[in-house]
Amino acid sequence: MKEKILDGFNNDKGFIKNNGFKLIELDENIAKVEYEVKTDGLNSINIVHGGVLFGLCDTTAGCLACMSGYFPVTVNSSINYVNPAIKGKLTAVAKIVKSGFIFGVYSVDVYDEKNRIICTSNITMYYKKD
Repeated sequence: MKEKILDGFNNDKGFIKNNGFKLIELDENIAKVEYEVKTDGLNSINIVHGGVLFGLCDTTAGCLACMSGYFPVTVNSSINYVNPAIKGKLTAVAKIVKSGFIFGVYSVDVYDEKNRIICTSNITMYYKKD
């Protein structure tokens, strides 16, 4: 399963590739994805755009949810932006809150290089079975 997820992630031609996300760790309990801040990911006040951060959280939770063996689809999410990010490398860390038969709930925290929390999110995924 892990190899299939890594292959899909590394061969993405859309959102993941365009944002330069890199899957750096994945097992049954945790997923980590890195994002190197780029100028095209900044908003008008030169901090990382909330949409980029949300996409990073959603992608990281999705990687971990794929370990369920099914294709995950986000059905609900929340995010709290705690500190601004301006430059450097950000790391999103996803953990399982609850994984059931139909839905899974995941928490994702994003940290900067100084281990300062940038945002935190909760994401509910539906496990698509077909």
